[in-house]
Amino acid sequence: MSKKFYITTPIYYVNARPHIGHAYTTIACDTIARRQRMLGAETFFLTGTDEHGQKIERAAQAAGKTPQQLTDEVSAEFRALWDRMGLTYDDYIRTTSDKHKRGVQELVRRIRDNGYIYKGHYTGQYCVFDELYVDAVGPGAPCPECGRPTETVEEENYFFKLSAFQDKLLKLYTEQPDFVRPETRRNEVMSFVRSGLRDLSISRSTFAWGIPVPDDPKHVIYVWLDALANYVTALGFGSPDTTLYDKFWPADLHMIGKEIVRFHCVYWPAFLMAAGLPLPHGIMAHGWLLFE
Repeated sequence: MSKKFYITTPIYYVNARPHIGHAYTTIACDTIARRQRMLGAETFFLTGTDEHGQKIERAAQAAGKTPQQLTDEVSAEFRALWDRMGLTYDDYIRTTSDKHKRGVQELVRRIRDNGYIYKGHYTGQYCVFDELYVDAVGPGAPCPECGRPTETVEEENYFFKLSAFQDKLLKLYTEQPDFVRPETRRNEVMSFVRSGLRDLSISRSTFAWGIPVPDDPKHVIYVWLDALANYVTALGFGSPDTTLYDKFWPADLHMIGKEIVRFHCVYWPAFLMAAGLPLPHGIMAHGWLLFE
């Protein structure tokens, strides 16, 4: 049986044009994918674009376009850039594709059917820029991640029982120390989880640009649950043909930037555990390119 290797970039958010940071991550993945092919591994290299969420909806409104028009234009720019650079990706996933939507809804169904989703009411601060619920206090309080003013959100939501996975996640990081690399990021993640995990809102009901929650279309699925699922939906999870999923999942390496460590190293494995799916073998979080 031949060795397989599945590597992914994060999917890039289409509220803005591609920049050197996107290229840095994608070139790094391309280099690793080429090496694995040279070593004889059957390799699958995935990249793509993240196209839902409130930030996209507002960016489209500001540009006088529909969200679909904006996402079509910017996603095409990313793909054209990778093609001009000669990058050797095997698939390019878009979260507005029907295949992705089917897979996301199937993932949510599995999590729900396993008892990890409930309906509740959220009141608090939300950072539209980071698409993140934050522990800021009061209208306009700064986001602790980016410093931008947050918005007060009051709405009925579906919640994921993230708190149920605190011990399981800590066990994962301890027993598989290479799951999160480098060690500085692993320590950061473990500190965050040890501080206590609260249940996570995974739907929005105050805007429409997203994937409907199964059996409750007035809610759309939280953009980060939607986006993270691309790693399995691109392989056919939730679709009639699961040949690629059966062959390549779990992923060998998710390559990400350090700013999205929490989503990939805490939320993503918790979602997979809740759905009863295998976890990726490892996540590498690199730093930023800084220019003076």
